[in-house]
Amino acid sequence: MFISHNKVRMHDTDMAGILYFPRQFRFAHDALEDWVESEGLGFHQVFHKENFVFVIVHAEADYLAALQVGDKLEVHLTIERIGRSSFTVNYRIYRAEKLVGTVKTVHVTLQAHSRTKIEIPENFRRILSQHLIDSSGVSMNLPE
Repeated sequence: MFISHNKVRMHDTDMAGILYFPRQFRFAHDALEDWVESEGLGFHQVFHKENFVFVIVHAEADYLAALQVGDKLEVHLTIERIGRSSFTVNYRIYRAEKLVGTVKTVHVTLQAHSRTKIEIPENFRRILSQHLIDSSGVSMNLPE
């Protein structure tokens, strides 16, 4: 599991001061960027130096509690599934240890220049595997 920290800012809210619903996806994507960078694969490197990119082909979210300006958030990122050319990322968003939202994104790997679907490169598959969690929340990352 990877943990990222964020907070609700004024531009994240609606006129009532409550989180504007698409902003939950921003918190998830910020966590994804933090995670990729923590693995030594900053987005500049992935999109300009690697022979692959990964793009979101599906996204869903559940909003479990209202969030307001200033709320400090902790986003837990795990990998739910790793396929041949796709992988699924789960995000659990907490405010003060209370689960306030969930996000799931499905990504497909593409060849960087042609943008055609390819198998997940082995080095990236290893990184994904380190964060693989089964449906009961147990890490699937077994020691080698």
